[in-house]
Amino acid sequence: MKTNFLKFFESTVPVKDRVPFWRKVAYGLGGPVEGMAAWVPQGNLTPVFNIGFGVNPALLGLVLMVWRAWDACTDLYMGNTSDNARTPWGRRRPFIVVGALLTGLTMPLIWWAPAGMVEWKTVAWLIATGMIFYTCFSIWAMPYYSLQLEMSADYNERTNISSYRAYAQLLMSLGGGWILALAARPLFSTHPDGSPDLVNGMRHIVFGLALLTIVLGVLPGIFVKERYYAKDTSKQPKENIWTGLKQTLSTRPFLYIVAIVFFETFGFSLIGTLGFYLNAYYACRGNIVLATTIAGVSSSMLFAPNLLAIPFCTWMANKFGKKIMLYIIVMSAMAGTLSMFIFITPNNPWLQLIPLLFIGPTGLGLWLIVPSMQADVADYDELITGQRREGSFSSVFSWTVKASNALAGGLGGILLMITGFNVSHGAHQPLQVLSNLKHIYIGIPLVFLTVCLFAISRYELTHERMLEIRRQLEARRGVI
Repeated sequence: MKTNFLKFFESTVPVKDRVPFWRKVAYGLGGPVEGMAAWVPQGNLTPVFNIGFGVNPALLGLVLMVWRAWDACTDLYMGNTSDNARTPWGRRRPFIVVGALLTGLTMPLIWWAPAGMVEWKTVAWLIATGMIFYTCFSIWAMPYYSLQLEMSADYNERTNISSYRAYAQLLMSLGGGWILALAARPLFSTHPDGSPDLVNGMRHIVFGLALLTIVLGVLPGIFVKERYYAKDTSKQPKENIWTGLKQTLSTRPFLYIVAIVFFETFGFSLIGTLGFYLNAYYACRGNIVLATTIAGVSSSMLFAPNLLAIPFCTWMANKFGKKIMLYIIVMSAMAGTLSMFIFITPNNPWLQLIPLLFIGPTGLGLWLIVPSMQADVADYDELITGQRREGSFSSVFSWTVKASNALAGGLGGILLMITGFNVSHGAHQPLQVLSNLKHIYIGIPLVFLTVCLFAISRYELTHERMLEIRRQLEARRGVI
């Protein structure tokens, strides 16, 4: 019985297609760099600079919009540059190493805006330093994402590789959820009464994040090999950015992946800024320390469910297909979002953790499955065009995600203003404001998740279809 049970979970990936364990570990450990470069600023900029410096949240939303728009545009350039690079070390690896160093070195600039500046100067500082930082991040990110798409030719091994990255990002989320709580501690306070000083806290925490970015970011560039470079792509004709863009945007399965991720990302990113305020001023009645503590506990609490979700989602995708797994992910997220009507309540602020048990693991599952699907699309595209263009797909995909985040970031500050929230009222926000916060926070994701379900239904690259594509490719250019 025990033997049969273990065989149920046994890998079906042929030995020749398996990526060595330590190579997958080296790739996966790069995952937290994305969190430190994207999630930390996205989630913490508005609370730190609105509460700490009094900057208008709509202006901070504009800063986030500019950052993500700039990041998205530099991604398009770097994706094409990575595809066209021809070096003794490959197309991706040199950029990964250099990009990690530059990303870590420029990360602290954002949070060290000089105190006492007028509002427009603070906003100008954030925009300028953010553009420098995200240029460096693109140098690392596009080759890193592209590298994953070419690590294995096997349909299921691609999902397995994603799981290693998901494990590392899970560890990042465990610590990342405590960043504001740590920044709010008296240890970092410069106020006479020891009250929270989020600005000074972030200024010191960011140096640790920068060091971690450098250490983890260089690993994929040093230890992961490029599967197709030596035999297939080193002599591949170079392609200008517009030709690559045109072909990428005409690849139908890829457009459905983009739609799935766009609507899911946009729906939750749009209400991302509101989450802190709903927690702090509605559920916790203005108690910032309690709110940041709950946020920290949420990341810790989700660690075990998310840890279990990674092998479960990997197994489900390998057993029943990536499309079925996406249906489960989106419907579970909808159930969790609906439950917020019951569980986000000032009568017991801690109940707001319950919906996260539905939403957190499924969100992780989405980012585990989608990179694997992009690798399938790269094979589909090679069958049509005869070229490997992982960088182009990675950059357009990243552009879409970041453009949606940019738009959501800008609108997020406006949504906060629409609710009627006014920081000068402190903990005593009007009841109508608190009601607006809750209904907007719940309603918006539900609309976009519904659209996601339609996009999933149109996706066509099943396991059987990918096996046929691989047979055709290997018959044409041989086994790599």
